[in-house]
Amino acid sequence: MCGRMTLTRRELREVAEELGALLEVGADLSWRPRYNVAPTDRHPIVRARETARSLELARWGMGHGAAKADGRALPVLINARAETAASRPSFRDAFVKRRCLVPADGFLEWRNTPEGRQPLWLHPQGGGLLLFAGLYAEAEPGVTEPRFTILTTTPSDDVRAIHDRMPVILGRAEANAWLAAPSQGLLRPAPAGTLVATPVSLRVNSVKNDDPECLAPPVPDTGARRQFSLF
Repeated sequence: MCGRMTLTRRELREVAEELGALLEVGADLSWRPRYNVAPTDRHPIVRARETARSLELARWGMGHGAAKADGRALPVLINARAETAASRPSFRDAFVKRRCLVPADGFLEWRNTPEGRQPLWLHPQGGGLLLFAGLYAEAEPGVTEPRFTILTTTPSDDVRAIHDRMPVILGRAEANAWLAAPSQGLLRPAPAGTLVATPVSLRVNSVKNDDPECLAPPVPDTGARRQFSLF
């Protein structure tokens, strides 16, 4: 599962340029670096338009398209299993027609330790963007913004000791192919060595906190931030 992520770039326009996408008008006006993106938050996605790619803001979490018997809305779907998304009623139409990329520079998971649950920031060793495979739903009456979900797969060697699922991370060539056509073969674990896991502050436990201190070391120290051993 992927339930928190980060995109700490200061300029959304830089992200659009790096990905060869046109920035949605006004999307950068409300943008700020994000250190603790949570479900239902607005986050950029990249999708293919008729003549170009577009980077725009969407809400994290697709609806079920149904409600409980008492009229209450069902929870939003923040993740979709890559193995079954093409056949599940909630996702199969989007799998064929509405695929997207979700840019991030890391995601968060938690690991049990003798001291309690320790949040870990999984990110590229040298920095840079990650591109998660996603699906989106268009805005509808009463829903003013597109919504998206992140596809997950079995864990890579980098993640296996932490969680049994991880986002589908696409390389640039794979990302181009994903936007062009649906392909189950693209939805696989990232190669070993794609990610490192860094322990971060317990501040990320609360969605109310979204600042650089969320990615600070869990305890003060005088040395460089240590990397968390996965094994």
